[in-house]
Amino acid sequence: MKQKNLVLMAVAVGCGLTAAFLTSRMSAKTPVVETVELLVAAKDLPVGTMLTKDDLPKLVKKKQVSRDAVPAKAVEAVEELADKRLTRAVRADEAFNPADLTKGGAVSIPPGMSMASLQVNVAQAVAGFVGPGSRVDVLASIRLKNQVRALPILVNMLVLAVDNQVIIPKEGSFQSVNTVSFAVDRRQALLIKLALARSCEISLLLRNPEDKDPPEDAGYDIDAVIKLLQDDKTKAEVRDDGEGVAPPPAPKPETVAVPVAVADIPAGTVLTADLFADPKAFAPKELPKDLAGDALSEFGPYLGQTFKSGLGKGQWATAGLIGPAEPKPGAKDAFTPPKEAVVKDPPKPAETSKPAPKPAARKTHEVAVHTSSGTRVLRYEEVSPGVWRQQAGTAPAARAPQPETPPADRRVD
Repeated sequence: MKQKNLVLMAVAVGCGLTAAFLTSRMSAKTPVVETVELLVAAKDLPVGTMLTKDDLPKLVKKKQVSRDAVPAKAVEAVEELADKRLTRAVRADEAFNPADLTKGGAVSIPPGMSMASLQVNVAQAVAGFVGPGSRVDVLASIRLKNQVRALPILVNMLVLAVDNQVIIPKEGSFQSVNTVSFAVDRRQALLIKLALARSCEISLLLRNPEDKDPPEDAGYDIDAVIKLLQDDKTKAEVRDDGEGVAPPPAPKPETVAVPVAVADIPAGTVLTADLFADPKAFAPKELPKDLAGDALSEFGPYLGQTFKSGLGKGQWATAGLIGPAEPKPGAKDAFTPPKEAVVKDPPKPAETSKPAPKPAARKTHEVAVHTSSGTRVLRYEEVSPGVWRQQAGTAPAARAPQPETPPADRRVD
């Protein structure tokens, strides 16, 4: 009996030693988790909370967390929080994101947005539970002829302030509400004015913060809302023609891809497939269709032809710049100048004829004619033997008088 007890005791001691050994081994293999200090909120902080230097010890604390649990963007130094305002509510033990901090005015308006206010009461503001940082839909009802329409005129609107408060009160709700201010663009702000001008009854719908993108938001169309606020008698329109407002972007022109010359291409260049495949000759470029409507994008039908006047750098080809290749001129016979004839005894120049003799002077005869007006002298010339003819003109009267008639043996015409 004693021997049996000894065996049991030995077995028990062996099991204990084995368990202790295994436990020590398991403890030795447990990895060591590296931790770091992280700045977190000491309590729930509503949107708009001002983190002054004096309040930082009460609003912020340090917490040991594993390095793997540190957010990608987190504030690491307390100095980065000083005199900053929260643009988003931060829960207790939650790290601070630099994107949720702003420095400046009491109201933090998102980039590209503006701020507009809507006059409501406590009931229209969901019993005062609508506060800064909330997301709401703006609902409206309108009577048109014999029907009443109820519709959301704005959806998923960010509340920036209630009255002049940018922090939710300690009670969790506002006891009185006169205005609620939203982050809006210009078109949304004008739609609010249109709804008020159409005498719409307006109320707010507080959205569930966990419901980020409900399916009904996908069907919202601000242009359709504007049409629903009009009837046959009253037209509704939202226009933004204010001075200094940027016009809507112009529609993007339709473009085409055409080959453009990278370098100057001389006239007479033959169009080949290799020419257009050469990146040093042509490169594709997107051009407005209205500008390059006649540009050629395919050159298959024109291969083998030539550029009639060439292409300049940056110019695209058109059908009018291409023509058939000119035929090459045939080989010309070599020109051999004729040999000069050699004359041994060149002819002597002909002797010039003697000048013709001068004609003999003709005979003349003068006759004085006396009249009451004076004396005239008439001159006669012998044109042929025995034939005389009076010459034109009158000789001087001072000459010696001659017989009035020619000699009797001469005949005068």
